[in-house]
Amino acid sequence: MPLDVPTDMGRSKKLSALWIGYLGWVLATATIVFLKKLGYSDIATHQIGIFIAGATLAHGLGLAMVHLGWDTRFRFDPHFVLIPNWFFFAPVAAYGFYAVGTARDLMLIGWLMGLFFLAGHVRFRCVLLTACYYMFLYLVLLVVMSRLHGHAPNYLRELVRIGAFLTVCIFLAVLLDRFASQKTHLKESIGQLREKDREIMKLNERLALFVSDPLVKHLSKDEGRTLFEHRRKKITVFFSDICRFSTITDTMEPEETAEQLNEYFREMIPLVLHHKGTLDKLMGDGMMVLFGAPDDMDPAEGAYRCLQMATAMRDKLRALNHRWSQKGYPHALRVRMGVHTGLSVVGTFGSKHWIHYTAIGSQVNVAARLQQIAEPDQILISRATYTLVAEKVQARDLGVMPLKGLHQPVHVYECVDLHADQQPQRILDEGPGYFVWVQWNTTDPSTLKALAHRLASLAETKKESEK
Repeated sequence: MPLDVPTDMGRSKKLSALWIGYLGWVLATATIVFLKKLGYSDIATHQIGIFIAGATLAHGLGLAMVHLGWDTRFRFDPHFVLIPNWFFFAPVAAYGFYAVGTARDLMLIGWLMGLFFLAGHVRFRCVLLTACYYMFLYLVLLVVMSRLHGHAPNYLRELVRIGAFLTVCIFLAVLLDRFASQKTHLKESIGQLREKDREIMKLNERLALFVSDPLVKHLSKDEGRTLFEHRRKKITVFFSDICRFSTITDTMEPEETAEQLNEYFREMIPLVLHHKGTLDKLMGDGMMVLFGAPDDMDPAEGAYRCLQMATAMRDKLRALNHRWSQKGYPHALRVRMGVHTGLSVVGTFGSKHWIHYTAIGSQVNVAARLQQIAEPDQILISRATYTLVAEKVQARDLGVMPLKGLHQPVHVYECVDLHADQQPQRILDEGPGYFVWVQWNTTDPSTLKALAHRLASLAETKKESEK
């Protein structure tokens, strides 16, 4: 069926149009009666009865055809407008136009209103043909009635009236036809725009899989200006790598390796996003994550979030290894991690053909080197990171270590676990004439006793001097 709507909805629209048309006939009848009372029409009472009876019969035939489904057989008239107008309503309209007599000029207005309604469903050619058909039936009826009643009508006046009517119809039909064309074009354009919008949304969803969430937000928020600027920021950099991954891949099929690696990243990447990190890149089986770029973040908060993520990854990997062992995977995965906090240059680097948002500088190299010297399942952090989170982590001091490619050795700690509610592991206090900073959990007991003895001696000396 050549309708753009479901059958039931299309039938409902056709029935509504027929009832609106019948309402027009009722209003036309009421107008004729009103004009007769005012003396503007010489229509007889029996002619009014014939007019309304004919309109009712035509309306009933149209309703019957729709209910029986016969309207669907006329594919050239999908809205079922031309068939009822030409075969049912046109003879009734021609008779009514003839019967009103002296009020024909006023009734032309009603005909124009009907053609306005018709123009909402069909195009210019159909409207014009319908108007000509109406006038033709009127002329035939005029000739037949004049011969039956033995009087000759003023054909010149009737032709002028018909000519004026058809001229107005042509003008309105052209105007409405252009409006209908614009409406159709607008509908098509809106449909195309919606389709393009859906395609763009799907493309954006796919592209978002290749770009970290914080980058996507900044690209949509300020047209990426924050990303394209090079800025010095104190950030925390995280590196992780699967131990002996090359050896593991040699003992597995490529498809099994890809499946296991994808499952690993499916579990780890949500942890990055959950802790508000920015996934910089995946390097084979390794990851690089930034905290504090591009989103601004307090260095202490960024460092702690990074360690939260690292410990969560370590715990998640234990669960994954248990699952993989049940599946029959031959090897368990073990990861080493490195974390460092410091000033780096962040921004986009590349060319006009390809760019990448990342951080560069020696601080990034420190995190990478810490990851390389870490043992399996070990999280190594620098002193710069540790001092920011000392009260919240359980760490083991590994001392100062030389790192490959760096000119200065780095004081390294192992992050054993997190304890957000534990006793503070450092004393930091200041006041008039003093500043105290003691990292007591990493200081030898003898050193702490010597420091306490020295402070006590100073207090005694101060007390003696004031006497």
